[in-house]
Amino acid sequence: MRAIAFFAGVLVATPSLAAEQLIFYTANFPDATSVQLSVLNNSVSRDGDYDFDVAIGLVETDASGAIRYEDSGRHRARVRCSYPAYVGVGTRRYPIEMPLSRSPHDDWKENLWIAFCAAPSS
Repeated sequence: MRAIAFFAGVLVATPSLAAEQLIFYTANFPDATSVQLSVLNNSVSRDGDYDFDVAIGLVETDASGAIRYEDSGRHRARVRCSYPAYVGVGTRRYPIEMPLSRSPHDDWKENLWIAFCAAPSS
């Protein structure tokens, strides 16, 4: 499946509590398939190098919006808001460059960081 290839091996499964899902990234493909990443759960990190621990879900939909695939696992990522800002996945840290490099943001890690760390705009 496209969703598996898109996300496989990147994030590690983790348990989480039920929460309203916040979609923070959508990848659209030429055949009108889309893959959405959402925050399923988050908490203040106990690791001093990070601010938030996040559980991420993945859903693949077809052109009509019907779900083709829903990842049954929860994938763990960590977010650090202050300098040096980064998103951690497993043992790897992905730096978030300031100011943010792209608009609209086409990197799921930047979008995750924005969801937790960027000041809300009105």
